[in-house]
Amino acid sequence: MTVPARTSLSGAHCGNHPAVAAVEICTRCGTFLCGECVEYFQETTAACANCLPLLRGGPASVRARVSPLFSTVGLGCLVAGFVVRGRPGLAIWAVGFVVGFAGLAFGVQELRLIRANQAGKRGRGWARAGLFIGALFALGFGLLAASFALFTYRAFGTPG
Repeated sequence: MTVPARTSLSGAHCGNHPAVAAVEICTRCGTFLCGECVEYFQETTAACANCLPLLRGGPASVRARVSPLFSTVGLGCLVAGFVVRGRPGLAIWAVGFVVGFAGLAFGVQELRLIRANQAGKRGRGWARAGLFIGALFALGFGLLAASFALFTYRAFGTPG
């Protein structure tokens, strides 16, 4: 649906068509838009073609969908490190550390982008799941690190 064009915005020109006067400003990114480029979200909110899908909710980003997967793999590696003894178990913990915290970071980053209207709102559920599983992973890894520190303190005593 197109809305009748208003008068130009104080001599501003369309970001896509520099020879044409702007009639609207994208409410999300601030780009000047001519009557041909402007699209409306809920009939009142002006948007450019790039921002309209984000205002509508847009699909979940890859970052949002990968977040719970990475957090789950990290949690699984944390558990698997107890099953596998020796250096291979430590290697599994190292991989789990990197992957698990990456999942947690992706979830946090996606929620920040959604809050700032820079990512599709449909990724919120995925990001929250990644954040929850990542928090469980971080708690487990923190307990593992604290147990290791306590063990080394008791086994070797205080330095000096």
